[in-house]
Amino acid sequence: MLDDLNQREAIRAAASSERLLTADALGVDHAAMSWMERSGALRRVLPGVYIGAGHATHPLLEVAAWTLKHPRAVGCLLTAAALHDLTDAFARGTWLFVPFGTSPPRSKVVPIHTVQVTPNLVDPEHDDENDIQHHVVHGQAVRLTGPDRTTLDLWKYPARISQEYALDALRRRLGAPGFEMPKFARLADRLGVWSKIQPIALGLTLR
Repeated sequence: MLDDLNQREAIRAAASSERLLTADALGVDHAAMSWMERSGALRRVLPGVYIGAGHATHPLLEVAAWTLKHPRAVGCLLTAAALHDLTDAFARGTWLFVPFGTSPPRSKVVPIHTVQVTPNLVDPEHDDENDIQHHVVHGQAVRLTGPDRTTLDLWKYPARISQEYALDALRRRLGAPGFEMPKFARLADRLGVWSKIQPIALGLTLR
């Protein structure tokens, strides 16, 4: 292990990039990372995950940080809806899907909303048919539900998402350039929400 001075120099050098940083990845003490945060060289994104201070940050920064700790997580619901301009609502934290059977992300210091789903709906091998996009955010591979999937998921979880937000997203999605109703319907059927959405979607398209 490096001495304190060399640890701080290693952290300062790493902080010049826009990548997410952890003590383990840098081979330094967690205490050294905390000290560098207090000194202003780092910004803490989540407990144990940092980024160099002063960098412009991506809207999916927290999704990337959670994915670093939970690689099977997928950004979803209001987090994805805000990015796809499907809502004006505030996400009030990060929304993530994780497959059943994995440990869900939890935190007492940052807001996190975790929804456990059947593994086939977030299986990386089926990302195309599940409308899950791939991004690279601050050096971290991130998966995020696409606009069709996000719109449908807002209807799939009425106990978590208000009908007002779901209806607004559906209206916006139906009017978006390049929208394809057959593709949307197939995905809705896969998710088990087409019977709920079909009459509303058809009514909106006929207006």
